[in-house]
Amino acid sequence: MIDYKYSGLNVLKPEDDFCFECNSQLDCFTRCCRNVNIFLMPYDIIQLKNCLNILSGAFLQKYTYTLMGKSGLPVVGLKMNNDEQKSCPFVTDSGCAVYESRPWACRVYPLQPESTRITEKKGKVYYSIMDVPFCLGFKSDTTSTVKGWLDRQGVPIYQEMESLFKDITTALFLSDKKIENKQIQEMFFMACYDIDQFRQFVFETSFLKQFDIEEQEIAQIRRNDIALYRFAMKWIEFGLLNQQGLKLKPHVMAAKKEKLGIK
Repeated sequence: MIDYKYSGLNVLKPEDDFCFECNSQLDCFTRCCRNVNIFLMPYDIIQLKNCLNILSGAFLQKYTYTLMGKSGLPVVGLKMNNDEQKSCPFVTDSGCAVYESRPWACRVYPLQPESTRITEKKGKVYYSIMDVPFCLGFKSDTTSTVKGWLDRQGVPIYQEMESLFKDITTALFLSDKKIENKQIQEMFFMACYDIDQFRQFVFETSFLKQFDIEEQEIAQIRRNDIALYRFAMKWIEFGLLNQQGLKLKPHVMAAKKEKLGIK
């Protein structure tokens, strides 16, 4: 077993053990839900807005704020309450009101990723223990492996969904061109975060007349948020990274070639 301290960096592999347990009997219960920065991934927003039974646009307006990242693309954060403790809008005296749909950042606590793109490409994932001196959960004798903890917290599906988004944002971040076109920023925000508006965009504009999409996939994205999210990532890759995840319909492609003078 590894001996953990509240300071310093201990890099853990998936099979390594650590000591931690959180419960409502601890004096520090829900203290970690206050005065904290939580950036939301697209899948986080899908889960939270469905848990609250509201549209993504309403969720974004009420519970989030937006910043522009270094690549020129929007980043969404969870808006804390305007109280003295800057508490999470979903925290209560008895715990998290949206616990089953809590964001990725809350699920991995008290772990934090230490992997890089290089280690991830090699199939190696590392974590460290967060430096949270007030947390009494570290005094527990309950042990878990890193992998076991993440599995029990339901993290794998969040990692799978995040990887689709991360592949795009990393590629854009590593490019030497910052996106400053407001229309591109708005379309990126819609496709990544405002999934209900993106569905409206797909089905209520000429979108489906432009792209060659199978009827089965159209039916899936009409009713399933996860299928729509996967489709949105392909659309962003097509538009921003010139990847061929989507195909234009033959007559649209012919018109574009004619416009560009390509035979």
